[in-house]
Amino acid sequence: MSATVYGYIRSEGDDRHEEDRVHDQLSGYAAAEGLGLSDVFVDRHMPPARLMRPGLTALLDAIRRTDGCTVLVASLDHLSSSVPVRQAIEAEITDAGGQLLELAASDTRPAAPRS
Repeated sequence: MSATVYGYIRSEGDDRHEEDRVHDQLSGYAAAEGLGLSDVFVDRHMPPARLMRPGLTALLDAIRRTDGCTVLVASLDHLSSSVPVRQAIEAEITDAGGQLLELAASDTRPAAPRS
């Protein structure tokens, strides 16, 4: 696994409590695995079908500047609940040079890395 890790959170609303919970989950996982979580990018008020997002754009820029990094998400729904949009975002992350890692919903252990 790469040394640089970025987190990503997308929410349709502005539930700061939920955002803090997910941020803590990402931070806790990274710390437990000995990974340096460099930054967590957040998009608020973002419908699942929207592909252009300020936080996602900043994340992709950061990936392009970082050789071989990992993007950590609590679940793939943080990319999008729309499968075609999610697949497009996954492709963007991979094309930018990143690897996607999803935490397993039940126990915060990761699913297989996605690249």
